[in-house]
Amino acid sequence: MKTTFVILAMLTVPLCASADPVENSANLRMNQIQVVATHNSYHLRPSEPLFSQVKAVYPDAVTWEYEHRPLDEQLDSGVRGFELDLYHDPEAIRVFHVPAFDANSTCETLVDCLTVLRDWSRTHPQHVPVIVLLELKDEPIPQAKPPVLPFNGAALEQLEAELLSVFDEKHLLRPDDVRGDALTLKDAVLNQGWPKLDDVRGRVMFVLHTSGTPAERYAADHPSLEGRVLFLQAFGEEDYAAVYVKNDPTDPEIPSLVRKGYIVRTRADSNLKEAIANDTTRREKAFASGAQLVTTDFPPGEAHEQTGYVVAIEGGKAARVNPVAGE
Repeated sequence: MKTTFVILAMLTVPLCASADPVENSANLRMNQIQVVATHNSYHLRPSEPLFSQVKAVYPDAVTWEYEHRPLDEQLDSGVRGFELDLYHDPEAIRVFHVPAFDANSTCETLVDCLTVLRDWSRTHPQHVPVIVLLELKDEPIPQAKPPVLPFNGAALEQLEAELLSVFDEKHLLRPDDVRGDALTLKDAVLNQGWPKLDDVRGRVMFVLHTSGTPAERYAADHPSLEGRVLFLQAFGEEDYAAVYVKNDPTDPEIPSLVRKGYIVRTRADSNLKEAIANDTTRREKAFASGAQLVTTDFPPGEAHEQTGYVVAIEGGKAARVNPVAGE
């Protein structure tokens, strides 16, 4: 069946109904749909006059000239995936882009962001699962005061504790909920499949969008993420493999991973390039790839001010049948 994309340049009408209608929903698993997600979902434009000074010495900072509405307003317009950048603070994990230079956010702490998501979800209990990528930021930045702290073991436990302080376990979709009786999470995804879509409506799922030492720490002593709250971004054939991030929508691995049963995030645009040129090529490839999360800086209701570039699902829907996994 040929799929037609209708991208509405000025889509501003909220989705008021509590349910997210998806054709043949009762027979679909949660990985057999496709939704729009936002990149740096908390982001507000940097403040002047500092920003002009930053651009004078760091020209690439022009790519920070976009902003998002609060998370609940994005949800009202149909966004069902988010990305939050996290900085470790022993008092409360913080959410922003770059210390000192690009630190404006619609929700300053992780708990603030989570509370907005939870409250919206409670009032829309039939929404399709919302997937949130949590990106750990710990690269030292000389100008940052206080200095950027690493995500050590204590910080990762703090992250889980903050999540559980806002969401009860029944409101979350956790690795244990997908693995079931399978030997590993990967085995469950490949052989048993994800839960039925209608069985996990109203749930929120979190993915640790990181690699290296923090990921190894988080998975240590938790085979296949047993007992953990967060999924981990996969890079190969890890026993916890369930979610992949493939930001280039032309990556030939994406359709293959999706057909196998994995959930994939890709990007419809990057660094404002496509939006400024109103070039929809990458957007169309992102939708066609079958990636379940099509991420953008310009979701419904936030079209580019000059070109009208926006990424939305036809008909103003929050979700549609996946063109690859839903076959």
